Amino acid sequence: MHRAKGVEFKLGVQVTEPIMAEGRLSGIRLMDGSAVDCDLVIVAIGTQPVCDPLGAAGAETSNGIDVDEHCRSSLPNVYAIGDCAAQISPYAGGKRVRIESVQHATDQAKAVALTLAGTPTTYDAVPWFWSHQFDMKLQTVGLSSGYDTAVTRGDPQTGKFSVAYLRDGRILAFDCINNTKDFMQSKALVKVAAMLPIAAIADASVPLASLVASG
Repeated sequence: MHRAKGVEFKLGVQVTEPIMAEGRLSGIRLMDGSAVDCDLVIVAIGTQPVCDPLGAAGAETSNGIDVDEHCRSSLPNVYAIGDCAAQISPYAGGKRVRIESVQHATDQAKAVALTLAGTPTTYDAVPWFWSHQFDMKLQTVGLSSGYDTAVTRGDPQTGKFSVAYLRDGRILAFDCINNTKDFMQSKALVKVAAMLPIAAIADASVPLASLVASG
């Protein structure tokens, strides 16, 4: 889709230096000596959680600040939420993971606020994510890592379809492309790790909502 919109990908190359003209960026130099004209460079290098301050104070850390189901760290009266919080998740097969999304941080904050207000609340919201690429809306429910089966609903050639991810016959996640209806209805299936016939999942004429009870 990006190539169809005129985007050119250069894979397996490295940038060696910026090219400046009159004090402004005008391009980048690649390792093979060629140059690419540009007005803007975006460097996507990933993120690392900042754990050192709490770690130095005695908090347990792994790939983040380790928290329990209420987002409590191992330090008394200290909570961690958002991208830095590493929590055991039923949606990751019981593994401790960090989930980097606005929804995750917001829902964790609500759980912590209720807990601090005297109503201990477990955080177990279904993870979901989204992105817009040109005129395409990408929406994801659940965590697909570790899946062993992928089932496509609809025709990808139409630009509107979904992909269900399963492990041992149970639904882990859905990717929904320009398919908000599937996105909304798949949350209930992911939450209960529904076990459904492959044919039923693949039939785009059957609303996912109708499969919830049978799952």
